[in-house]
Amino acid sequence: MLLKSIKINNIRSYSSQEIIFPSGKILLSGDIGSGKSTILLAIEFALFGILPGELSGNALLRNGEDKGSVELNFEINQQEVTIHRTLKRGKDSVSQGSGYMIKNKIRKEMTPVEMKTDVFNLLGYPRELVSKGKNMIYRYTVYTPQEEMKRILQEDSSARLDILRKVFGIDKYKRIQDNTAVYAKTLREKCREKTGIISDLEEKKKNRGIREKEFSQAEEMIKQIKPKLEEARTKVNHKKEMIADTEKKQKEIQEIKHKITSKEAEIHSKKEQYVRNEKQMPEIEKQINDLRKETENKTVLEGKSDELILKNKKLIEIDRETRELLLKKAEYDSDSRRSEELKKKIISIDNCPTCLQTVDKIHKQMISEREDEKIQKNTLFTAKYSEHIIEKEEESLRIKKEIEEIREKEKESAVLRLKKSNLVDKEKQYTFLKDQQASLKETEDSINQEIIILKNELQKYPDTEKEYLEQKKELDYLLSRERDADIEYNRAAERKKNIQSIITEMDAEIERKEKIQKELVRLNEISSWLQDYFIKLVETIEKQVMTRVFYEFNELFQKWFGILVEDETIQSRLDDTFTPIIVQNGYDIEIDHLSGGEKTACALAYRLALNKVINDLITGINTKDLLILDEPTDGFSSEQLDKMRDVLEQLNIAQILIVSHEHKMETFVDEVIQVTKNEHISAAE
Repeated sequence: MLLKSIKINNIRSYSSQEIIFPSGKILLSGDIGSGKSTILLAIEFALFGILPGELSGNALLRNGEDKGSVELNFEINQQEVTIHRTLKRGKDSVSQGSGYMIKNKIRKEMTPVEMKTDVFNLLGYPRELVSKGKNMIYRYTVYTPQEEMKRILQEDSSARLDILRKVFGIDKYKRIQDNTAVYAKTLREKCREKTGIISDLEEKKKNRGIREKEFSQAEEMIKQIKPKLEEARTKVNHKKEMIADTEKKQKEIQEIKHKITSKEAEIHSKKEQYVRNEKQMPEIEKQINDLRKETENKTVLEGKSDELILKNKKLIEIDRETRELLLKKAEYDSDSRRSEELKKKIISIDNCPTCLQTVDKIHKQMISEREDEKIQKNTLFTAKYSEHIIEKEEESLRIKKEIEEIREKEKESAVLRLKKSNLVDKEKQYTFLKDQQASLKETEDSINQEIIILKNELQKYPDTEKEYLEQKKELDYLLSRERDADIEYNRAAERKKNIQSIITEMDAEIERKEKIQKELVRLNEISSWLQDYFIKLVETIEKQVMTRVFYEFNELFQKWFGILVEDETIQSRLDDTFTPIIVQNGYDIEIDHLSGGEKTACALAYRLALNKVINDLITGINTKDLLILDEPTDGFSSEQLDKMRDVLEQLNIAQILIVSHEHKMETFVDEVIQVTKNEHISAAE
């Protein structure tokens, strides 16, 4: 990865600035507080966004501004990439806005999380670090603020070792051991559980043998009972066949008796009908004579309905004309009343209400005469319409009377028509009854002959009822014997079925427990292997990896420290917790007791050794060509500054970005970017 350029807008002390980064060694030079470190923070923000607890939006966005942005252009794996991130001020805090990434000349809008994930893929960093608050790989291989490295050196040894485990990616071995121990414990718990489940397996097998014997006994009992049951069923079936024959005879007897009873009932019914007819016929004959007298020489009138319709239509027309005349008369009456009112009004006024002029008597007289003339004409018309109204009312009364007469005649015709119809019906009824009487007499004789024949047939079955009762008694006894045998058989069969069901359940449980027994053996083997071999193997691998890392780290640390501090009385090394040990004149001394330059040299040596070890250990990292050093010479003497030239020349890194306010450093680099600050606004040239 090689930086090409960065555009900064409203970030800390920068208003708007673009900085070009060439290859080689680059120095960001300027006074303390001029804005050099802001450029490094802007690069980190462009790559990873806001980092909770490390790089906040409030710390980045320029005071008084609502929006800010950073656009970083770099080359990675022979492709050019541009990342654009934004900041926006909210009510309570500053947050990231949406941004974009340009890759292979294709622009893609992204959320902050999507962009961070894409950046991790580009840089070749482990995906599991995406959700972490601190970008450890970047911070310990590319850019580590010098003060933060000094703080790491002064951390508790166990805390430092945990940090380095995570950076080296070796903490996975510890996680594997912990997870394996948890899994092994879970397996042991499962083993205890399964041991409890199969504790009664042998007892279950013993009980299963007992049940098998009981099953054989039940089968033997069924074999003994079955012949008795079959013999009882044979006798019952034979007796049922005999009873069936007897019941058939009884059925025939019942049918004959039913027929006799039915025929006797039919004779009785016909006799009753004959008596009823004898009583009814004289009455009907009298009704026929009466109806003949009432309808004799009388004719039914037809066609009156049409005349009635015409009369009703005429009556409706007269009513309509009468209403029209009444309306006309009412109009003339109303006009006369208006004239009377006008006369009274004109007589009572002295001045015109509109023009206020005096109304003289002549004018009043003239108006009264005119209105009297109107009243006279209206009276004539009213009288005329009154005469017409009276004529129409008289005509209406006459037509109503005619309608009433027609309706009376229609009623008389309807009654006459009904009587003639009744006469025909009664004559038919009388004829029917007369014919029915002869038929009833003839049918009664025929039915009596049939009853005699049926009674003769009944004599063929003299002792059937007695025979049926005896057979029924014998069948009840045989059924009782069959029922007892059936109950005994069913009990034995039910016992056999229950035992079979118990055996089946026991077989299923025994099979399940035997399966669990096999699983228990397998789980014990796995648990023993994990505990006795796998965890120890992981521990060995971890120790070997840590040993290799330690030797390489220790060798590099001693190398860089030896270059930066040329004092034969001072040597350095790392202990097994990766803690720097400084030895002076054969005695260990605390880092806090070193001079400021020596502390900086120790931190820088640790930083450079850490960079090399991580890049060698973790394959696939794409940031090996970039190194950022923030104030690496703080507190250095003039001689130590000269040693810095040797360090930079020995670093085989394509692009090194150095932040320093030491002017002497300008002679060690290929390019100098001068950072200045004027009226709270930084600029880089």
